[in-house]
Amino acid sequence: MEIKNHGNWKRYKPAKLPEAAPANAMFSRRESDGVDWYDYVNSGENFAADSIKITTREGGFVGAAVTDPTMLFPGDGGLLEVIGYSVEDPQKAFGGKVYDADRKHFRDPPPPEAVPSMADLLKRLEALEGKTK
Repeated sequence: MEIKNHGNWKRYKPAKLPEAAPANAMFSRRESDGVDWYDYVNSGENFAADSIKITTREGGFVGAAVTDPTMLFPGDGGLLEVIGYSVEDPQKAFGGKVYDADRKHFRDPPPPEAVPSMADLLKRLEALEGKTK
């Protein structure tokens, strides 16, 4: 399995909308070279046909995972491509995972932080009230 990084993307508003673009169209461009997402995805040259294309958010959290890149919008985040790995449901396989760029692999996200119990919260509240008296 090969993981290709297509860079980080940022939303922007063009000075002039392209012809036939709706007024509410969204645009994104790659930070490294400013290439527009629509030009990139519609060139037909940037993705392998049978690969899995993945958007990521801050921290490497996977957003969407699909085989058809026209179903994606990188918005403000990263764009990855997994080559040489086939799965029936890419979203089920990769959705909710975290991409570790240093190790070049996907992992489960860390467990959520424990929420304090009501008893702990009441103790903290009593301590704070005691300080204000």
